[in-house]
Amino acid sequence: MLKTFPAKVLLLGEYTILNGSKALALPYQKMQGFWSFENNGTLERDESRKSLFAFLENSGVVTINIDKMQQELEEGLWFDSTIPHGYGLGSSGAVIAAIYDRYGKPSGDFEKDSQALARLEDYFHGSSSGLDPFVSHIQKPLLIHSFSNVEVLESKPNLESFFLLNTGKPRQTGPLVSIYQEKMKDPEFKQGCADILAKEVNFAIDAVIKNDPVNVFHHLWHISKFQWDFFPEMIPTKERALWTRGLDTGDYVLKLCGAGGGGFILGHGHHHSLNEMREILSTHELRELE
Repeated sequence: MLKTFPAKVLLLGEYTILNGSKALALPYQKMQGFWSFENNGTLERDESRKSLFAFLENSGVVTINIDKMQQELEEGLWFDSTIPHGYGLGSSGAVIAAIYDRYGKPSGDFEKDSQALARLEDYFHGSSSGLDPFVSHIQKPLLIHSFSNVEVLESKPNLESFFLLNTGKPRQTGPLVSIYQEKMKDPEFKQGCADILAKEVNFAIDAVIKNDPVNVFHHLWHISKFQWDFFPEMIPTKERALWTRGLDTGDYVLKLCGAGGGGFILGHGHHHSLNEMREILSTHELRELE
């Protein structure tokens, strides 16, 4: 049976996880990648192989079977993926999970595996927590109490009212994180993140875990409002009217999905079905998260 490696969605905890809040990360099976030797002549195949050869030559990792990877790449191996780059869905994490599965030595121990995955993903992001590839590796939701205290959830929370809104615009995580870190030098912003945003994130995660839709929406609204007030650089220009419309009407709310700046935006439709949300937000492609 063909083994696949799913995308990941950081449902809650973007940015605030860097300052001690909880986070909730989920595998997203509707987008995934897998190893292939098929020579289909596509640009995607060429780009994948180029990236994998560069990883092999420059990552400096010693935790994988480099000789085997080199041999199979020379035989035509590539990573065939439907996860778009720069959309906040862990495209590099899925590749790293696949590399670790095929050429590493997964131990089944969270700490050892996440550390090994983090070292592998450092090549793409400079410094990685290893959580993105770990979600793709274990293919279960992670409730992150802190970077040193991560709980694997055996069942997926109810995500019926959540959706992904496609901005059609890729982005890079690094510059956005730099903006956030610069903002954290402002005492008012830093205190707001600690006293308001991080607490709302924790409350929202608790409500999602408890399947409490009323409080899920309540806390998501406050997260959306805080991001509108304090994270304007992370909200793409053409989605700003939709963002404020949701806050004003209460029909839905939008929040950042990962770093923001483009890619996908996370939405919650409150009392509306996905089809109803597609009518309300007819200018954009919406994808179900369930």
